[in-house]
Amino acid sequence: MPVKQNSRLTKQLTSERGAALLAAMCFAAALAIALGSYLTLCYRSLQMSTRNMSSTHSVELAEVGMEEALWALNKNDWSSWTITGTTATKTTSGFTYDNGVTGSVTATVTNYDGSLASDRTVTVTGTTTLDDGSTTSRTLTSTSSKAPLFVNAVAATAARTTSTGSVSFSSGGTVDSYDSALGTYASQTPTYSAILASSATAPDSATIALVNAQVKGYAASNYPDLPSFSTSATLRGPSTPLTTKIDTARISTSPYQPLFSILTPSGAGTTVSSPAAGTTLTLGVAGETTPRLYYCNSIDLKAANTKIVVNGPVQLVITGSGSFYVGLNGGNNTTLVQISSTGSLEVFTGGDIAIYKGGISNLTLDPKKCAIYGTWTGTAPDMNTATAFHGVVYLPYADFKVISNNAIYGSIVANKVVFSGGSPVVHYDVNLRDVSATDFRGLEQPYAVSNWRETTNP
Repeated sequence: MPVKQNSRLTKQLTSERGAALLAAMCFAAALAIALGSYLTLCYRSLQMSTRNMSSTHSVELAEVGMEEALWALNKNDWSSWTITGTTATKTTSGFTYDNGVTGSVTATVTNYDGSLASDRTVTVTGTTTLDDGSTTSRTLTSTSSKAPLFVNAVAATAARTTSTGSVSFSSGGTVDSYDSALGTYASQTPTYSAILASSATAPDSATIALVNAQVKGYAASNYPDLPSFSTSATLRGPSTPLTTKIDTARISTSPYQPLFSILTPSGAGTTVSSPAAGTTLTLGVAGETTPRLYYCNSIDLKAANTKIVVNGPVQLVITGSGSFYVGLNGGNNTTLVQISSTGSLEVFTGGDIAIYKGGISNLTLDPKKCAIYGTWTGTAPDMNTATAFHGVVYLPYADFKVISNNAIYGSIVANKVVFSGGSPVVHYDVNLRDVSATDFRGLEQPYAVSNWRETTNP
């Protein structure tokens, strides 16, 4: 009998050991599955992280290629590019990253020389190659065109630290906008796209002053509070309630006014003198497409019936620090500069500017056909004429005063701008934001990305 009891005990212990072994094996299998799943998850996460990092590097490479293309466009330097017809191509390699990752970028510029259209299409592909040979590519495509120059109706650059860099209407005035590409101002309903901008940094008082001025558009300055305004001044948009005088939705604390270099022309040209009293100086030839270059030590139209008539595209350089005076020292309303329907005029001067009496009559009515550029920093240039001015004034380092009530169709950019006349009128031409390579030859016109899209290659 004892022998039988030991046998039963042995069988019981053996059965228990088998159950424990089975449980241990099941636990080990579960642990192996869990560990395998975790390792797979880690591996997949590592793959995903590597792929994301590779994709990020590819986008960065594409952005580098985009900058390279813009540099070539702005410098017109294609010496390191491969040219086929009107297409320029360049591939740059040698980029290295951690873990044996390398990169390259290929840029293609179609219509690189502008012979087909004003816009250039830039397509850039950045590619990263992993140490296992797999690649990731990202492509950016953009349309690049000349950057807008005159983006505001009136802008103070505050480029001279000794001035406040403000835009002020001292006693009244009207500001609105239109589009010369659609016709004359009279043929349109005024719009609300005019911007008054001051670039003065960290001002402790308002740098846009509206005394009785009626503004259809926006005010933009670094001053965090409202513009300075009288009780009769208004700043409105098309949906602003009539009971609202200053629409805070039309106020921005992020002014933008680009500063571009003045490209005063040089080289072969014709030297002329300011016309004598009662005479007419004729410049340019109708039908020409390339501006004729003229040099003059100063212009002073100061007698009755003294004129400059511009019949074709003209660039007039006032040499040295010579002044550009129209009617300042005498004359009458027939003392003027007249741009004919076939003409355009760019004036470059390092001296004072005064536009009085007959002023500048631009018969094209296109503000792009008349531009005055100056580097003067002395006595404030000014305008005091009854003649409507169709054009742009670009005096980034000089203060500019509008003393009269004349209408201005175009844009004014100066260090500081003051409207001291009773009721001056500014009609901003929004078409000035869309420029070509020949609209303003006297200003540096860098290429910029006007629109872009991103695609991921398979």
